[in-house]
Amino acid sequence: MADPGADNPPLSAQTSDAVRPARRQHTYSRLTTALTVLALAAAVYGLWRLDSIRDRLDEIDVATRALESERTFLRAELKSIEERSQQARDELVRRLAALDDVPKQLQELASATEELRGRAEGPERAWSRAEAMYLLELAQRRLALNRDVDTAIVALESADARLASLRDASFAPVRQQIARELQALRGVQQPDITGISARLASLEERATHLPVKGIVATERADARNEELPTSFLPRAWAIARGSIADLIRVRKVDDAAGGIVTKEEALLRREHLRLLLFSARAALARNDDIAYRDALASARTWLGQSFDVAQPSAYAALNEIRALEPIEIDPPLPDISGSSAALRRLMPRGSLPAVPE
Repeated sequence: MADPGADNPPLSAQTSDAVRPARRQHTYSRLTTALTVLALAAAVYGLWRLDSIRDRLDEIDVATRALESERTFLRAELKSIEERSQQARDELVRRLAALDDVPKQLQELASATEELRGRAEGPERAWSRAEAMYLLELAQRRLALNRDVDTAIVALESADARLASLRDASFAPVRQQIARELQALRGVQQPDITGISARLASLEERATHLPVKGIVATERADARNEELPTSFLPRAWAIARGSIADLIRVRKVDDAAGGIVTKEEALLRREHLRLLLFSARAALARNDDIAYRDALASARTWLGQSFDVAQPSAYAALNEIRALEPIEIDPPLPDISGSSAALRRLMPRGSLPAVPE
């Protein structure tokens, strides 16, 4: 017979078996809830992300439409710029083509201006130019013929003033040439012609009193100034003694002092010296340097040979001639013909009126 206790398990075992399914069911319930929450959260996050993506897509769509509009505007602006650039190129080509005729037009304008200028220029302006030309030629003549440097300087300065009054820039080269010629004239070492002539004239006057070399013979006096005695014998003795004394005179003469010179010869020597000094003065007036030096050299030699240079007056005259002899009375003069030639080239033909000489 079977044991009843063997078929029915104990009560504790039965309770444990009943609790296990309940625990398992509760665990499953919590897991399901968690999964549901996670799924719900994922769904919410997905919806949020989707909404964000939609907003971003909307922004991108708006930006795309704006860029498209901007690109359309830029295309239109670029096309407008191209059209304006093409118009500018066409205008530039047209203007460059028009500039090809500018040199010819300028030449024609210059010719017309010169012609109008020649026709419209007044008599006073033409006379000022002619006067400047006359002054330049006058300066050349005075310098070439008379070696008058001072007058040439005044004439050039006056001509420059006439050209300055015209206020014409075309005469600038002429005025520059005049300035160079004035500078050259002012640099000429001019001798003191008046002073040298005065010194030579003074030597001529002093030459009439210079002591000649030798003993100058004098004529015997016709009458004596002393009174004769009144008695016969003393009077006869005085006359006889005076006659004998006048007949014979003794002087000591050496070779260095020279021989006996008559008054006529002494006068001739002085006149010859004066003639040489006058020749030097005449050469000075002609600016003849060679004749001036030759005359003074001859005067110096003649003075040393024929006059007593041991005397102070003759020695002073000799030193004066030596001081005058090396003076250059004919210094080289510059050429001042360039200014008149430059002015003549600028003046129109037939515009120069006759200027009296």
